[in-house]
Amino acid sequence: MNYAYSIRDKISQNALVMKQIANNSPEQAMLGAFTKAVDDAVMDSGEAYQNQMMQLLSNPEKLAGFAKLVFDSLELTAPQKMENKAR
Repeated sequence: MNYAYSIRDKISQNALVMKQIANNSPEQAMLGAFTKAVDDAVMDSGEAYQNQMMQLLSNPEKLAGFAKLVFDSLELTAPQKMENKAR
């Protein structure tokens, strides 16, 4: 789970992805820049997470499940959605 949080934190720095998450349904947002942001964050995770990286990159189903976990975590932190849920 720590690895997912690390990837989530990296992706949360991407303003375009966060805007897409905040303003679209999960299905729509995942068609945008999110998938590439996950791939980039996994690749950038470096040696510290080499084993997890290889497992994810060698298995598209695992990577898709991991991407969904990260997306769900980001969706909870998207500022505009949090404001909308409070209303």
